[in-house]
Amino acid sequence: MSKSEKIKEFNSIMEIFLSQLSPIVGTSYHHYFKRLIKVNSILPIKEYCKNVLPYKQKIMDKDESYFYDTDKHNDLIQNDTNTINEILRLKEIYHQLDKDSINEVWEYFQALLVLSEEYKNLTN
Repeated sequence: MSKSEKIKEFNSIMEIFLSQLSPIVGTSYHHYFKRLIKVNSILPIKEYCKNVLPYKQKIMDKDESYFYDTDKHNDLIQNDTNTINEILRLKEIYHQLDKDSINEVWEYFQALLVLSEEYKNLTN
């Protein structure tokens, strides 16, 4: 799969994920994401690589501390709390999800992680 195909698949999965979260977090993130990828389709996967990929093991292990222990996340992005807070917004809603929804969140995060890792390998 080429880089552009990875980007398209990543964005498609992210859009579905945000759409499914919209009853909980509202539709603004989904609408913003759709507008963003029209202007810069590469930005979401690059941001995921930069801000989430370093936590691969926690995500693959479904370690809930990924969502709750967010203070350490700032170290990786030079205290850019606006970006990380948007990506980690699930911290505020994670505890509201039922068991099936939590499992779906992990599946989405893992799928996005695999795609972002493959994209990163293709760019290096």
